Order: sequence, then structure tokens, then C-alpha cells
Amino acid sequence: MKSVLLTALCAAPLFCFAQTAAPDSNAADDAASVTLDPVLVTASRTPQPQSQTLAATIVIDRAQIEAAQAGDLADLLRFNAGLDIGRTGGPGQTASVFIRGGESNHTLVLIDGVRVNPATSGGAALQNLVPDMIERIEIVKGPRTTLYGSDAIAGVINIITRSPGKQQIDASLRGGSYGTVGGSAHYANTIGDYGLSVETEQQKTDGFPACVGTDVDSEFRNNSVNVKGTAKTGIARFEARAFNAQGKTEYFGGGCDPTFGLNPTALDFRNQTLALAASSQLLSNWDSTLSLSRSEDRSRQYNQTDSVRTIRPQLDWQNTVTVLPGLRALFGGQVSQERVDSYSSFGAPINQTIDLYNAFLQGQYDNDHNHLLLAGSVLDHDAFGSRLSWNAEYGYDLYVKPLYKTTLIAAAGTGFRAPDATDRFGFGGDPNLAPERAQNLEVGVRQRWGANQTWDLRAFRTRIKNLISVEYDPANNQDVDFGFRAVNIDRAKNSGLEATYRYADALWSGTLTGIIQNPKDRSDDSSLLRRARRSVTAQLRRDIGRFYVSTDVLGSSERADFGARNAGYTLWNLGAGVRLPQGFSLSTRIENLLDRDYQTAAGYRQPGLSAYATLRWQYL
Repeated sequence: MKSVLLTALCAAPLFCFAQTAAPDSNAADDAASVTLDPVLVTASRTPQPQSQTLAATIVIDRAQIEAAQAGDLADLLRFNAGLDIGRTGGPGQTASVFIRGGESNHTLVLIDGVRVNPATSGGAALQNLVPDMIERIEIVKGPRTTLYGSDAIAGVINIITRSPGKQQIDASLRGGSYGTVGGSAHYANTIGDYGLSVETEQQKTDGFPACVGTDVDSEFRNNSVNVKGTAKTGIARFEARAFNAQGKTEYFGGGCDPTFGLNPTALDFRNQTLALAASSQLLSNWDSTLSLSRSEDRSRQYNQTDSVRTIRPQLDWQNTVTVLPGLRALFGGQVSQERVDSYSSFGAPINQTIDLYNAFLQGQYDNDHNHLLLAGSVLDHDAFGSRLSWNAEYGYDLYVKPLYKTTLIAAAGTGFRAPDATDRFGFGGDPNLAPERAQNLEVGVRQRWGANQTWDLRAFRTRIKNLISVEYDPANNQDVDFGFRAVNIDRAKNSGLEATYRYADALWSGTLTGIIQNPKDRSDDSSLLRRARRSVTAQLRRDIGRFYVSTDVLGSSERADFGARNAGYTLWNLGAGVRLPQGFSLSTRIENLLDRDYQTAAGYRQPGLSAYATLRWQYL
């Protein structure tokens, strides 16, 4: 871990010096066409350049997605320090993301703004979301309960799928290790006031044994479809969206704990979002958007009656008003209903319906040197009453010159998460659990350094009250819940320091990120599970005419787990690609080049040395 960190930190300034000392003439001519300042909407629900967003953010664009050749969203996210991925095996096995040491269900996941977190245990099904349908991903670190409601304690991941635009047809074929095969087809076009984007992808892999101690492969199949249609009239813009992923996952019903036996079984799944949206400029300074959506998260075991399903209809209304030059107000709210139907062999059936109401108000002020955001919301929950949340962020531009800017940032905010249906009524659940509450403090500095470089340094502290955790009491392992109990930990905390450096010109692009943190259960000073205290990632790409080469490195320290500690590890990936005639391109990727044997969840295997290739055809 220390070697990786030192190598990465030393490589960054050497790389910068090389670019400054001996710039490529063609790169200099084209540097202006490369941006380090993408526009994102998730942090404030309004479009903003990343350099003006006070929250800590990550944007993964389409070029990065295609080069990564990742099998699912979890694989795409893992090369960003501070996003710890815990995966219980290979493709299709449950994957969780822990942002800045938060729980997996403290991260709210959206697909085009529609919430996809289930109202049962765990976070969103990252393993079922295929990257080829994604245009870009926006990640916001820190609480955003004010704008999005319950669950957004540690951060928000907003997946923006591909949209209508100029005429484009593309298709791809992918294959590689573990019997992996897949393909996709996409069409997009806009004619006059009407636009359409349609994409479908099929994915299949034989997988590998998910559990240590068995040689039974865990197969995974996924069929996904994404459709978007748009229409414009004189006063409004309308959009209809549909996303559906469904398939089959083989796994071990008792987990990898020999106590329950290594019993292979399978489930089918569906993750679906449907949405209708209408937006209009009501006045010259007032934009309004109204959307109605429905999401579904469902899984059902083969040859058993076990099943779980969340259905969530939601109405969302958002208004943006420009009050004065530099001063904007945002107000609106959501009305939603969470319906849970669950049956498990290890507990009573769950049939629960919860109504939620959230009203928010936000103000943003920007002048030459000062940037201020204040936001507050009131969330009303059927079972837990009304809760207040707020965010306050301030930025001051200490130094401003063309292509150079230094901004000092201070931020604070609160978050709220209501216990889900499984926490209260599932296996080991407790109906009397209290809601989780979080408070985040953060200071930082952001630097724009010439046309090609930026860096961001943040110190943060998060405190959580009533954190919900599962405890095991061996003395009660013969009761109906085998000694497992969901409990409110009195307090938990995490404090840390994270840094990000980015470089981009016409030929080179790279990102270096690192985090040092200390997520703790304050009741006994133990480490929170499956979160690394230190991690560093480095991504570097070089374009050479029609070719590109890339490399990704991830170093992670050890992690605590249930009755075990997962050792630290280093992953190294290599990629290369070439543009071929007639719109074809070929990309290849070697993963885990060092063939490291590692675990992100105790007892569960992770992929070894593997290779993949993607042939893509595009017509514009």
C-alpha cells in the first residue's frame, strides 16, 4: 500500500513537469478543446460547471466508460479512492459502495434522477446496471437529504443514460474471461422537435465460484433496455423514459458461511424505472419541471417461495427562479409511496406501505469572489414523523487569473435515513429502531492550475447517531434469528483527508486520488466493516493518433469484516484501443495484471488475471 501511494504521488509531479517542460505542439494547439470543467446537475439540481460546485464531486464521462470496459457499475466506480466497493463474488453477485466510510444504504442511487434504492436491506443493485447504456455518471460526496430525501447521507450517485441527439447508430460485441459474452445496439436521432434514443444490451458470463471452498461456478445473465423520447412545443418540453434490466444470478443461498452450508441456488431479478417529465419556462426568470416516475426492484429465488419487491411511485416538482443577477432560488418537493412485499424462509412476510413527503428550498448566490449555497427541507415519514435537514456551503475565490483560480471552501450539512422494512420487520429486525441521523463538516481548497491541471484537497468529519448495525450474539444462536439482531449503535464517526489531482490535454489525461479516513463505531472504538482506512487510485491514458493506451491502479489497505480482516491489496489494469476504418474500433483490457488473490468481503472470491475485448461499430 505504501509503495503504491509513494509511486503515485511521485509520478504526478514528474508527469506534470514532463508536460510543462516538453509540450507536444499538436497538444498545445488542441488543449482548448479538452475540458476539465464538465457541467453537472446533481449537486444542486441545477446545471453548474464542476469548478463552481462547492461539494466534492466526481464525473465519469462516456469516453472513460467505453475505455473501462467494465461489466457493471460497481467495476466502473472502484478506481476512485473514497468509493469502497464490497462485492460478494464475481459478476452478478451483490455489490455495495461505501462513500467516505458511510454505510452502503447511505448512498442514494438515481437513474436519470429516479431513485432506485430498494426499501429493503442494502443499497441499490449496482451489479445489475450495465455501463454501456450510460452517458455519464455524477457523484456527489456528502449529505444531500435536503434535495433528495431519505438515504442521501454519504452521497448521491446519479446515472445519466444515453439521450436523443444527432443521428447515431452503434453496436458492440464484448467477450473475455470466465465465458463472458455480450452485445449491444443503440440508435439515437432528433428530427425537428422530436427525439428518440433506444438501446438494448445482453450480457452472459459463466462466472467463477463465488465462495472460497467450492468449485461451483456462479453464472450471470442480464438483458437490459433503455428508451428515451423527447418532444418540444412552443412553451414546453416533454420527455418519456423507460429503463429495464432483468436476468438470472446464480449464488450461494447461505452465503459463504459453512455454518449454513455452501448451497448453490439462483434468483431472477428486475430493476426498472419509468418516467414522464414536462418542463417549461413559466416566466422569463422562472423554469419549472414536473415529473412522475415509478421504480421497481424485485428478486425471486428459483425453486423456493422467497421473494422481495419494492415499488415506488413518485411525483417530483422543481422550480428555479433567478431573483437577481447572481442570485437563484430553487424550491419544490416530492411525494412518494414505498410499497414492500417480501417473503423469506428466515422470517415473517413483510407487507408495508409508507408515504413520504419532502419539501425543499435552496438559495445560491455567486459574485466575483463569493459563492454561497443554503438549503433546507422538511421530510414527513409515515412511521417517524417530520424531520428537518439542511446544507450550508461557502466558497471564496482567493486568487483569480485567466486559467488560474484558488477557491477556499467550507461546508456543513445534515442527513436522515429511516429504517427500512427489513431493518424493522425482517430477519433479526426490530420495529422500535430509531432513524439514523448524520452531520457532516468539511473544509477544502480547489486549485485550477493553467489550462490542463486541477487539484482538490478536502478534510471532512461525519458523525452519525443511531447507526443501524447487525450484531451477533452466540449465546442466542438457537433462537429464530440465530442470534442476529438489528440495533442502533449509539454513535459512529468518520474523519479523513482526501485529495484529487486531474490532468487533461489533447494527448494525455490522468487522475490521481487518495483518501485517509477512520470510520469507527464509537460504542467500542471498532472499525466499521468493509471500509478501507487508506486507498489510492491512479488512472492514466495516452492517445497516439488512432491508438490509445491506458492503465488503472488501485491500492487499498486492510478492511474489517464479520469475524475477519480482509488483507490490503493492489490491482493493476492495462487497456489499449484502436480506431479502425468504416467506423469500427477495437478495445482490449487486461484486469488484475498481477493476479492478486484478494477479498472485499470475507469468504468471497474476486476475479484473478482476466482479459476482455470489445469490437464497436459506429455510424454518425
